[in-house]
Amino acid sequence: MSSKVKMILGIGAIMLAVIVAYVIVTARSQANHLLNLTRREAELVAAVTERAIALAMTEGKSQEVQAILEQISKVPQLAGIRIVDSDGTIIRSSSPGETGQVLAQEDRLGEGKVPEPLWNHAEGTIGIFRPILNRPVCHTCHSQDRASIAFLSVRLGLPSAGSQISQQWKVMVLPAVLALVAAGGLIAIYFTLVIGRRIDTLSQAMSRVEVGDLLAKAPEGDRDELGRLGKSFNSMMGRLAEAQRQLEDRHADEVRRAEHLASLGKMAAGIAHEINNPLAGMQNCIRTLLKGCREEAQRVQYLTMLQEGLSRIGRTIRQLLDFARETKPQLTRTHFPPLLHRSMALLEHELAAKKISCSLSTESGLPAVLADPHQLEQVFLNILMNAVEAMPSGGSLTVTAGVRHRQAGPWVEVSVADTGVGIPAENLPRIFDPFFTTKEVGKGTGLGLSVSYGIVRAHGGVLDVQSEVGKGSTFTVILPLRREGEGQCATASS
Repeated sequence: MSSKVKMILGIGAIMLAVIVAYVIVTARSQANHLLNLTRREAELVAAVTERAIALAMTEGKSQEVQAILEQISKVPQLAGIRIVDSDGTIIRSSSPGETGQVLAQEDRLGEGKVPEPLWNHAEGTIGIFRPILNRPVCHTCHSQDRASIAFLSVRLGLPSAGSQISQQWKVMVLPAVLALVAAGGLIAIYFTLVIGRRIDTLSQAMSRVEVGDLLAKAPEGDRDELGRLGKSFNSMMGRLAEAQRQLEDRHADEVRRAEHLASLGKMAAGIAHEINNPLAGMQNCIRTLLKGCREEAQRVQYLTMLQEGLSRIGRTIRQLLDFARETKPQLTRTHFPPLLHRSMALLEHELAAKKISCSLSTESGLPAVLADPHQLEQVFLNILMNAVEAMPSGGSLTVTAGVRHRQAGPWVEVSVADTGVGIPAENLPRIFDPFFTTKEVGKGTGLGLSVSYGIVRAHGGVLDVQSEVGKGSTFTVILPLRREGEGQCATASS
């Protein structure tokens, strides 16, 4: 059973108890009031009868006493009227057949005193005793020693009082029940629309938190208890969300630190391999030369191998230095067609060896760009070398260059597309990270794309990549067209 139903039932039970208690108290008060009215009515009948009898006896018309009793007994609800002596013997009665009879023990006078009204609920009557005083005019017939001549007994029926009480119960109980039903319905509607809905909203917010949604909010607009509860709930959830964010940030930092350390270790192993391999060959060449090489051609061959080894070591060291220094570009007017031709010519041997077809397409009248040609050549060499390595079984390499107009102005875009193995989607966000590489140890340092990305950003441009596993990759270098003396443009995304 929901709290809403429990609260409605509880309020209804309290209201029912209050109404029942009110009805009982009111009914009892009404019953006492009606009984008192009946008693006063009986006393009034007794007083009128006593005065009439006293007047008749004063005038010497004692024979009219019986007629007076019989006449007054015709009053509705009057059960009977009698004149009794102190011993309880009936002297006269509205019912002549009772004359001479003795009252029942409970109806008798006690030691000549006037008893309290006698309620006979079995017969539904009230009995009133009123003394007939021994006035001076009565001394001619009665002894002066007695304070009262006899007693007048009046019995009045209670049916009218009972029916009125029953009617009062009906009049009070029925409206009370209707009022209770109406009040219960109004309370249920009010609770559902005003209180229940807010409790349901708060419960839904808690259910969302239970499944892990720490951004769930509870209504807090009202300034009552539920509003304060919602405000406290939202404050608590805000602190929990902030704590979760801090934990996630700390975890992400630890993961990045671990990945960085792993990359450093892999990079160190790669650099050691990149330097150690040519060093081993150079040592062999030096040992052979020290033994004495008589043939000139062989000596030249060994010296050439030494030079190539030193060049390989120098290239590796230079990549590290370029990454560490991030040399500021020396801007000059740079034409892309000869720059791209020269970069592709340097890889002509690799392209032919791996049976990779290559094409270069540039727009006619492609304007010059303010850039550092040496750094851009390094960028295109890195991208082209990665493309060649991505096609170990051959493929096609397509290089295009042209002008594209964006909101921030004209831009030169150079795209290098290959039909290689492609880059997995999970690696795309990390390919420009320093030391990140998927190659085997000794096959690369993971700095080529990172250095290229830094160079393009230093030119105010963007290095973009689109790739699909099994279909190939497309790297796009986007550089702003600007005249000499202009500062760096906005990014290509604008």
